[in-house]
Amino acid sequence: MTTMISMIKRARALLGLGLGLALGVVMSLGMAGAAHAQLNDAQAERLMKLSGQWEQLESVATQMREGLLKGMAAGPKPPSAEVQQKVQAATLVAFAPERIRSAAQRAVAENTRVAYLPELLRWYESPVARSISRAEVDDTARAEADIQARTQRGMALVQAASPQRQQLLLRLVEVTRAPRASADIVINMGAMLPLALMRFDATSKQVPEAELRASLEEQRPQLTQAFEIISLAGFAIAYQGLPDEALAAYGNFMASAAGDHYTDIGEKAFEAAILSAISALKP
Repeated sequence: MTTMISMIKRARALLGLGLGLALGVVMSLGMAGAAHAQLNDAQAERLMKLSGQWEQLESVATQMREGLLKGMAAGPKPPSAEVQQKVQAATLVAFAPERIRSAAQRAVAENTRVAYLPELLRWYESPVARSISRAEVDDTARAEADIQARTQRGMALVQAASPQRQQLLLRLVEVTRAPRASADIVINMGAMLPLALMRFDATSKQVPEAELRASLEEQRPQLTQAFEIISLAGFAIAYQGLPDEALAAYGNFMASAAGDHYTDIGEKAFEAAILSAISALKP
């Protein structure tokens, strides 16, 4: 789904914007009110596979692990070789695809409203949706490390596109709420990851989570603005092989009640996967 792919690309951009660790990736996928029946595991898995989320999570797990290790080693004050070895061993367990898939699946099952399931399945089983999901999965798997170069390439595609296609891409940025969602994830990860890494080094300075969050929240306007451009460029690249009609249909679906709801579910699923991994990151 659109939100997931942009989150994955933006999570990699996150720390390139000066937030600390150079993570390799970030992904994606509500109505308030009365309690509702939840999906069973089979329904949640089917929905995740149709939307591309199931396959994307495997790429995400690998990219997150590799990005974390590279960022830790390349930081201004890298930890000792011993600490780095401990973190490397712990990431094999923490970022196992099965772990983050399971966490995401639980979030999808527990939060997706059953009443929306028929409409969601109709969309994701359609030929147009399948082509979009395939494009997203393929783009995620490419795992481009140079976000600046990717964004420049994507914006060149936007500038060369017809006015109609430019508007379709802009609408996808709007209806997926990608910039805001990405800023949320960056702030959450930026607060949780340093605390997790402190578990491996007793000599490291302990910083309260509230202090980390407050510092990151100050950067929210700049993050959101940057992600508007990163998202637009990323969508232009990911969907460059798809016709305007497919993007128009996608935008209409994402703007519908079911599409908007599943955008929320995607965010919850991704956050659950990240929290599961970081919680398991222990010596």
